[in-house]
Amino acid sequence: MTLYIIDLTVPANTSQTQPVEQTIKIEEEVVVSVSCFFPAGCRGLVYTAVYYGEEQIFPRPHGKYLRGDNETIGWQEYYELPEVPCILTIRAWSPGTSYDHTITWRINALPRKYAFWWVNIYRLLSFISRVFTVFGRRG
Repeated sequence: MTLYIIDLTVPANTSQTQPVEQTIKIEEEVVVSVSCFFPAGCRGLVYTAVYYGEEQIFPRPHGKYLRGDNETIGWQEYYELPEVPCILTIRAWSPGTSYDHTITWRINALPRKYAFWWVNIYRLLSFISRVFTVFGRRG
């Protein structure tokens, strides 16, 4: 599995019509997990999303954006990239802010031949964990 880490500094008062952008080249075929860290002080005023060309791919649907404060928003994914290597663009903006903020994106990717098994084993283990947690609370 390859972990791609992108630190993106968003200048104070960056508008949505002129977002800061950074590209990343993914060498594998499938994205299997994604997360974005917002440090303390962002206060939900820094917005961000990932695009393939002009198509917004994370988060979905188009027009929804990640934002947060002192938190990591992350999820498991199975997104087959349209080409290999694939150039993705991270865009971010922060209208009305007084300070620069640096957010951190983490994208895990795998070759297609491993991704299917990775995602399904992860789902199975998550299910088993939830079942034992529920039974543990009853006892």
